[in-house]
Amino acid sequence: MKRIFPLFFILILIFSCNEDASKKKLTLEETEEKQHMEIHKEIDEISKEYEKFTLKIADLYTESEKNPKLVLSKADSLISIIKEEKDPIKSQIKNESIKGLHYLKAEIFYKLKNYNNSIEELYKFDSNSRFIMSDLAAALAANNLKLKNYNRTKAFIDSIGKNYYIYNYCLANYYESIGDKNEALKIYTKIKNNKTIKHYAYYPWSVKRFEELQKDQPILLNEIYFPTKNPNFEIVDSDDENRRKIFKMISEIPETKEKSIWIFESPQINDKDYYWIKVGESNGFSDNEFKTELNFFIYPKNFEIKFFEEKNNKLMTLKEWREYK
Repeated sequence: MKRIFPLFFILILIFSCNEDASKKKLTLEETEEKQHMEIHKEIDEISKEYEKFTLKIADLYTESEKNPKLVLSKADSLISIIKEEKDPIKSQIKNESIKGLHYLKAEIFYKLKNYNNSIEELYKFDSNSRFIMSDLAAALAANNLKLKNYNRTKAFIDSIGKNYYIYNYCLANYYESIGDKNEALKIYTKIKNNKTIKHYAYYPWSVKRFEELQKDQPILLNEIYFPTKNPNFEIVDSDDENRRKIFKMISEIPETKEKSIWIFESPQINDKDYYWIKVGESNGFSDNEFKTELNFFIYPKNFEIKFFEEKNNKLMTLKEWREYK
């Protein structure tokens, strides 16, 4: 005999099933959100721990200027402590922290003229000796030059990487150190003439070397740049803060709404006292792929904005431009 359920019971059953499904869906979404928040919390905690370590190692670099041997001892103690770290958050930065301390020791040994020990610490910094590039290669080249291992020095210079930012500078250092003044001068000249890299710390160093090598009896270098990992050292003279402010200012001009903004020139490149900003439509990253509609100059001294009419080479205040157009 078939069992017949009252209609209201069937409706309640359907509603109940739907409600359970909704609860399951909501629970799943809540679980995913909770996991997402936990991941962010963990990332924040790891970031804070790494910031603490960065401040600690910066202090050690400062202290090493007066007490290098004491800092070597402190670094060894810290490495031993970090290796035994069990905290789940601190353990996330264990490897990077140990590497940072080995590099610190390598720098100190280099300054103490203990080049073999410096090399040993550099290999502890990165044990994958098959792929030595960038800063590590430059540091190894610096040590090997001092040990008069010229073939190894040149090999490490070559492995820095031709597109790496300090490659040309280190290569010029090498040629200067082996007495090839003309080859070094060629490279320093190339660096000096490249205004797009003026913000790098090594740019003014290159200019000084260029000026020295122009003398009748120049004093040649006898070392290759050993890149530091001191957190207090500024690799670039960055104008990021100005750029962020400029992008915000230009984007708030009503006429630039929903347009692409491009800082076409900066004081570092044009040797002027203004940023040249282009506004328009962009289909890529090159000048040819950017259709300029508006031009502005911004003067970082007081962040005054002026409209630039490129066709007639005319500058106007924003008020004058709006009345003019």
